[in-house]
Amino acid sequence: MLAISNGEGDAAWKGARRQLDLSEPPENGLGYGGTGRSGNSRPELIRETILRTSKEVITLGASDPEMISLMGFFEEDVGPDTISDMTTTVIMDDLAQITEAFCQAHGVPVFSFDVCPTHKLPKYVNARGKQVPIVLVPTDIVRDLPIANDWSDIERAAMENARIRERVNRLLGGIAEPTVAERKAALRTAALGSASDFDFFLAAVKGNVSNYDPNLDALGYYRLKEILTNGLPDLKQAAAYNLKLGAHEIFRVVIDTIELFRRHVEAGNLWEELWVNGKPKKERASQLIYYAIADCFCKANDVDISPEANMGGGPIDFKFSSGYQARVLVEMKRSGGTVVHGYEKQLEFYKTASQTDFAVFVIIDYGDGGNKFNEIRKVREGRLARGERASEIVVIDAIPKLSASKRK
Repeated sequence: MLAISNGEGDAAWKGARRQLDLSEPPENGLGYGGTGRSGNSRPELIRETILRTSKEVITLGASDPEMISLMGFFEEDVGPDTISDMTTTVIMDDLAQITEAFCQAHGVPVFSFDVCPTHKLPKYVNARGKQVPIVLVPTDIVRDLPIANDWSDIERAAMENARIRERVNRLLGGIAEPTVAERKAALRTAALGSASDFDFFLAAVKGNVSNYDPNLDALGYYRLKEILTNGLPDLKQAAAYNLKLGAHEIFRVVIDTIELFRRHVEAGNLWEELWVNGKPKKERASQLIYYAIADCFCKANDVDISPEANMGGGPIDFKFSSGYQARVLVEMKRSGGTVVHGYEKQLEFYKTASQTDFAVFVIIDYGDGGNKFNEIRKVREGRLARGERASEIVVIDAIPKLSASKRK
């Protein structure tokens, strides 16, 4: 909206203003409130300030949405809690979906509320007897909320750029001992001098983050974004899928998505995205990257299937379905994790809950699996010997590979 706005107050500007909701969502109980849970609405001035600064950045030619997270460095009255509340509002429907799934899995009563009409939520009764909804927030997306931005590290990194340093020094030339506010104002002016200046400043911020380092990308988020944006070159398959054939055809789609993922890990360089500092990344990294590939694969082949990540009450599992009856599950584990329990017990529980006999158990092998692979193969062979349908097992070799020039 801001990108197409020609001036403050026009239709596009008003549209952006409506989308920029800075009210504090009381349903999740996050924030600095000392008493009670009621959310507060921030002054309109702060919202207008964020809109103006964002428009200024866009006008420079920069379009990275990370600009929003920089408002705490540019504007005095914008802190991390403001950005957190804005983000919570944007993803409220997703949080409500996770909350509803968690409550249903654990027998917690849920009810309809206006805050999110598409999902039911648990509730509590406040001191005035009013029923108030509760929205749960997964701990892995919550960060410690700092009292103030770590301005000194950002300033130091940005000042390493000669062009920005020269402009800041010129702006502060007549001030003997500039305050933090004055230094921040000078750096703001220098950073917004051009699109390249802003891009450098943004890179300096990303290079000094302490909560999530995009250079390490321990959970694979940036790789996930790249795949979803650009796809992969070999997604389109020659033979079309006929979903009317039921679960067996969906199973073929699932196997093809896993084989595509395996090929890029074992024969390409995707294995690099599964390691950080010589150690395997968290389990979710491989799950998210596979999810991205599977999602793009389905779109590229015009397959009416939506892989769904169930994050409600445990590890992510992927459910491919067409209609109500035809369902195939994919469960993914690291070789150093609970592989035997995952195959023998956990996946069976998921299959029962989803009312399906079709499932694939994928193991990302980092070289620390020990005898686990043999154990689960014995479990599978035993089930087949008894005439039962046993879940498929796929092992993907993610052990670091030599570069292509050094392979024989």
